[in-house]
Amino acid sequence: MLEVRGLVAGYRPGAPVLAGVDLELASGRVLAVMGRNGAGKSTLLKAITGLARREAGTVRLDGRGIENRPTEWIVRAGIGLVPQGRGVFPGLTVEENLRLGGLGHRRPLPPAALYTRFPVLAERRDRDAASLSGGEQRQLAIARALAGNPRFLLLDEPSEGIQPSLVEELGATLAALVAADGLGVLLVEQNLDLAARLADECLVLEDGRVVDRLPGPVLADEPARIERHLGL
Repeated sequence: MLEVRGLVAGYRPGAPVLAGVDLELASGRVLAVMGRNGAGKSTLLKAITGLARREAGTVRLDGRGIENRPTEWIVRAGIGLVPQGRGVFPGLTVEENLRLGGLGHRRPLPPAALYTRFPVLAERRDRDAASLSGGEQRQLAIARALAGNPRFLLLDEPSEGIQPSLVEELGATLAALVAADGLGVLLVEQNLDLAARLADECLVLEDGRVVDRLPGPVLADEPARIERHLGL
């Protein structure tokens, strides 16, 4: 279980972006986090993994406090992060990126295991990451995070900038990982269709606070409830 309680965090002392966020995520579940630009969604993921300044609150993994641990320790403990953007090493091949993602982990997944989930990467294993399309680079970034064999995956806007057919494929891949491998996913996403397809629950952030909590089916059945928060 990944638990966050009363999290206050930001980038400068005395200027928090998050103002007391609570959430919990179990293995095999998907928790979507939605909100307008500047609501604090990316900061939430960074604060959990030690990349933003935490001023108050706790982050617990299986009941153990990790809020004062360095980022590399948190990642090796089982929390993978895929930040916003393409996030690959462009001068390395696909396979080199994947092998790099497993370094330092006790039970890394070999590239062969990842290729079964991302077949397009198998076809391009010897190509430099810079030569991949935007959607392929996003898949590589996700696969590289999975190379560390995390129990929880934090995804920041995975559908951003990729074509609709690849968004559909990405959704199917993530759903399979959750169902088959018991992966817990904290999904920051503006694509309502993708969030509705995957999420068991959705949190809405405004000005660094949770202002609404919705069961996943509400995203599909009552889109107006979330759209008003997003300004759609």
